[in-house]
Amino acid sequence: MADIALSSAVRSNLLALQNTSGFIDRTQGRLSTGLAVASPVDDAVKYFQGKSLSDRASDLMERKSAIDQGVNALNAALKATDAMEDLVKQIKGVVDSARSADKTQRKAYNKQIGELANQINKLVDDASYQGLNLLNSTASKLSVRFSEKTDSKLDVNGVNFNISKLFKNSLGTADLGVTAGTKLATVGAFTQAMTAYDNSKATILAKFNAAADAFVASMDKTIASIRAEAATMAGNVAILEVRSNFTEEYVGVLEGGAGQLTLADLNEEGANLLALQTRQQMGIQALSFAGQSEQAVLGLFR
Repeated sequence: MADIALSSAVRSNLLALQNTSGFIDRTQGRLSTGLAVASPVDDAVKYFQGKSLSDRASDLMERKSAIDQGVNALNAALKATDAMEDLVKQIKGVVDSARSADKTQRKAYNKQIGELANQINKLVDDASYQGLNLLNSTASKLSVRFSEKTDSKLDVNGVNFNISKLFKNSLGTADLGVTAGTKLATVGAFTQAMTAYDNSKATILAKFNAAADAFVASMDKTIASIRAEAATMAGNVAILEVRSNFTEEYVGVLEGGAGQLTLADLNEEGANLLALQTRQQMGIQALSFAGQSEQAVLGLFR
């Protein structure tokens, strides 16, 4: 079939109508997606610049999730140190109570100290978060990365708070006298079990009190050790929270920059759509007029 011949007026109006339809499709696409630059075809430079910013924001949000999990791991350890301190204080209180207790009571206190030590050991073993326990070994380590840079990270080393390493003597060094599930025998100045002291005798009571004083001093050293490690962990929590807040704000800046490059102004696009639809209606009318003028010329031949 031969091509249909169109007059210059009709062809001009038809091309204008096709261009207007193309602009309407583009505007409707921007309104539906909210993007002025949705692909490299729209604007290659802005598209790839915006994508680079968006990709970095996405990567940093993954880092922020890891930072938040690091905060949770440290908070779990901190909660455990608080509980450990309470249990050590109970042991300290039991020994203080034994000063005025009879032999039967001291036998019960002796057993209670072993049970409290056993609970501390269990508490240390239970203080893990996602498989990481920062309280049962110096080999454990929490490593939190802040960005893709190799040195942008925070390493938090674990501490050994197992019974054999937790309790400190008056010199601040490890005291192996308290073990989980056993009775108090030789801890600090105690050279024998509490029930072996005959506190009805003044000289023996004086020895018991001296031993109790040394034991209480060793418990104070233990509490000081727990608090020192807890303070270090709390400082690291503060660092991670600062980095988490910074990362969140930084991601907002990156996403804002990407949006400035690629997002559409919906108010402007809405006004454009209304104008284009009006132009489309005018184009249809113009095309109709052009066709009518040709029909009028054809009528001259009738």
